[in-house]
Amino acid sequence: MKNYAFFLLLIASAASLTSFTMPKPTLIGKWKGEDGGEVGVITFDKQGFVSFTVKGEVIGGKEYKAEGLVFDMYYETDESVTPHTMDFVIKIHDGQVEVARMLGIYQLVDDKTLVIHMKFDGTERPEAMDDESQDQITLKKMKK
Repeated sequence: MKNYAFFLLLIASAASLTSFTMPKPTLIGKWKGEDGGEVGVITFDKQGFVSFTVKGEVIGGKEYKAEGLVFDMYYETDESVTPHTMDFVIKIHDGQVEVARMLGIYQLVDDKTLVIHMKFDGTERPEAMDDESQDQITLKKMKK
């Protein structure tokens, strides 16, 4: 009987140390959305690179070529502020020179829905989500 009580105590202790919370939604992966009738995919990878695929053409990511130069496009987020911020940063491939920065905000509604409100023209960061804005898009996570 002592062994049974010890076994139950051991299981209870292990259970208290284990987190039973659901995993936090993540940006990592491919997200599909429609904007102005065009379907596109945004891919966030574990190394911090982001790319866009529209009509089969990939823009951004690691070592993409444009205008005879090689660039990298990164994403930077800050979840410590509300709304969460997201920047798309384009640098010359050596990582030293930042060429452009697009400022935005985002919300992971759930593990399959991402809303991004991004200023692609280099203007100020949006302050709030706005379902009426042309600068806001809702994306759905694609299956692997």
